[in-house]
Amino acid sequence: MDTTRLVRVFHRRKAILFAVLGVLLGGLFLWSAGVHTYVVNDAGNKTRIVAFHSMSVSTVLAKANTRVLRPEDVVTPDVAAVIPQGEIAIVRAKPVTLTIDHTSETIYSTVWTVGELLADNGVKLNTEDKVSPDPKDPVPYTEDVVVKRTTYAYTSKTEAIAYQRVYKKNPYMEVGRSYLSVMGQNGFLKRTIKVTKVGQQAVGSAVVKTQTIKAVVHEVYDVGTARLDLKPTRTYTMSATAYSNRSSAILDGKDHLYGYSGLSLHYGTCAVDRRLIPMGTVLYVQGYGYAVAADTGSSINGNRIDLFFNSFGDACHWGRQSVKVYVLPITRSQLYKKLGIK
Repeated sequence: MDTTRLVRVFHRRKAILFAVLGVLLGGLFLWSAGVHTYVVNDAGNKTRIVAFHSMSVSTVLAKANTRVLRPEDVVTPDVAAVIPQGEIAIVRAKPVTLTIDHTSETIYSTVWTVGELLADNGVKLNTEDKVSPDPKDPVPYTEDVVVKRTTYAYTSKTEAIAYQRVYKKNPYMEVGRSYLSVMGQNGFLKRTIKVTKVGQQAVGSAVVKTQTIKAVVHEVYDVGTARLDLKPTRTYTMSATAYSNRSSAILDGKDHLYGYSGLSLHYGTCAVDRRLIPMGTVLYVQGYGYAVAADTGSSINGNRIDLFFNSFGDACHWGRQSVKVYVLPITRSQLYKKLGIK
């Protein structure tokens, strides 16, 4: 074969080779231009998917045999999105036990802090609720998140207030005598108590309101301090009876009875025969004490005197006695001044 023919064959084969190579390179270019590459990053585990067209995220996940997603798992981009290529990131929700008071449930979450976890699950905190760990702390996926609600309960309690016995000096009454002038009565208080509970445990209580249901009435005994220290102008021996303004009970200082003279009747006043002893006369009665003639009556005649007692019981106890009655040389106002009565 001559040289010219060899050269011609070589150039023909070279042209064919370049043509085939061009076809191959063109096909490779067209193939690479239509390839779509996806990377599924499932919590750090990466899977590569190649396709010749754009796909939705959900399709890519299916082709990558991705584990079933929980509703709480976070996929970026969204599973419904159609993307040409790129990375699909999956953040898997982790289980955590949430205990509110004594009720526990396992929930799944991807959030970072305890506060976000509670907010995502619709748990609203009051300012005094107790949360462990603190809402600003990271979610302890290996421990419980505990919420203890602070609640308040109100209760009431009725308490008796015991009356006290009080002794009061009575300047009209003769020394050595005493009598019950006010009957004691227990009072009653109603206390409203606020009980603070954290979870189911009571942690404190406080009285928030005190109401008097019935006021206490202290028992009062009058104790005599009177002595006959003035020289009488006259002395009578009289039959002394006793009376009171009511058939029972004891005066409480608010009820008043007025005698014939217009004076208020109380221990230290008496009824006399005004023909014998004028109204307003100051007397000292043996066993009784000072008495101002302030009243009279149809049955009070001559040497008869009726002594006033604040208590019907004391009046009955006195009964009828024969006593010495001393007429004193002072006026009623002078007696009041002497006894320190205004």
